[in-house]
Amino acid sequence: MKKLAIAAEASAFHLKVKLVEFMKEKGYDFTDLTGESMMSYIEAGKAVGEGVSSGKYDIAVVLCGSGMGVNLVANRYPGVYCGLCESYDTARMARTITNCNVLAMGGNFIAYTLACRMLEVFVETEFTEDMDPELASALKNWYADMNKLDMELHNKG
Repeated sequence: MKKLAIAAEASAFHLKVKLVEFMKEKGYDFTDLTGESMMSYIEAGKAVGEGVSSGKYDIAVVLCGSGMGVNLVANRYPGVYCGLCESYDTARMARTITNCNVLAMGGNFIAYTLACRMLEVFVETEFTEDMDPELASALKNWYADMNKLDMELHNKG
């Protein structure tokens, strides 16, 4: 089972509460990194970015008002591929096509039911799932190229 993390800044706290309830219902193995006090988008993005980059978590969800701030912060960490999604299909494609390991959503824009559906498809979809073998092979090669570039850029001082 994948180890998940979730974090939210203040304006998306209401959405995080619903997603935590949903993850409990689904039986997901998750950690809420939000804590007792309200976080900034920088703190939420950092908590998720550090956790996924270090390998402590396999996959994560990060939330702020628009999803943009936490997306930018989480993507600063090596090995973190955060996709800002606003629909079920983009959440599915973030996993299928680009193998994103962090889902960013905007609490001011995503309804509770949709957010739960997006989280579920993001967690339960695998990279290149249901793809033509030739396309799957190309996507895996491009992902390897992206990882190589990621490591080259992050290893530069």
